[in-house]
Amino acid sequence: MRHRWTDLPSEVRSLIAEKSGVVTAVTTPDAGGTADFAAVVHTAADRVFVKAARLDSPDLWMARKEAQAAIAVRGIGAGLLWQAEADGWLVTTFEYVPGRHADLSPGSSDLPLIAGTLAGLADRLTPAPPLRTLSLAQRWEGSALWSEIADTDGLTRWQSEHLDGLVSLESRASEAVAGNTLAHTDMTGPNILVSGARVRIVDWSWPAPAAAWVDTASLVPRLIAAGHTVERAQRWAMTVPHYAVAEPSEVAALAAVIAARWRLYAVRDGGGWVTLSEAAERWVAGLLPIATTRP
Repeated sequence: MRHRWTDLPSEVRSLIAEKSGVVTAVTTPDAGGTADFAAVVHTAADRVFVKAARLDSPDLWMARKEAQAAIAVRGIGAGLLWQAEADGWLVTTFEYVPGRHADLSPGSSDLPLIAGTLAGLADRLTPAPPLRTLSLAQRWEGSALWSEIADTDGLTRWQSEHLDGLVSLESRASEAVAGNTLAHTDMTGPNILVSGARVRIVDWSWPAPAAAWVDTASLVPRLIAAGHTVERAQRWAMTVPHYAVAEPSEVAALAAVIAARWRLYAVRDGGGWVTLSEAAERWVAGLLPIATTRP
């Protein structure tokens, strides 16, 4: 559960005021939920975005990773202003990034802007800056989610009928996503902020070296969930040069892992994961026929 400003210890609030200025207002965002505390903090002179995590939180590593990545992605993401500890909390403060959440629906004028940003992002972050983080290939090594879902009787009918192919694709995923581009790995509409013609990518809590096409690919099922056909979502992705030259069987391997993760969340938690799981299934179903054998 996310904490409110008044829930923070007085020492933490004093630290923020000392380093960023006297606090005049606090605005809680309407998206995101991994940090124990996250808000736009208004001061007499400026606005900053503050995240805070308890030092005993199992997700503390995400706060440290985001701070590391922020230095590398300044100008693309939210620049890091400062990070410090107080009274059992780690406080991380970023520059305030204006904008609204990206509209991923069909016909959205945001889509070409996002495509251009993704192309430039991959170019800028190759080779990947030296962060202390696992690569996406390491993160996915040994993934066996489809077998786990099958063991709990959580498969849809289509997934059950194509289980062998999905398991085979998943086994190739670690190799498929290997690369030397720093990827965001958590591309969602709320993590993409649009202000006029400018796009910023925020919340770099899961950075990882990966193939240059990974972030573009991970948006495809979100476009499908937002109302695109599989074909239309794929056409959009092909406008990003890194995705256009990606090996289809490698994209399919990534799609199989995303579909497995989202299916697992749908079975466990329901809610919006069901829609995302259905979208990812449609995506991987379109890719499976061209990826049944290794290239």
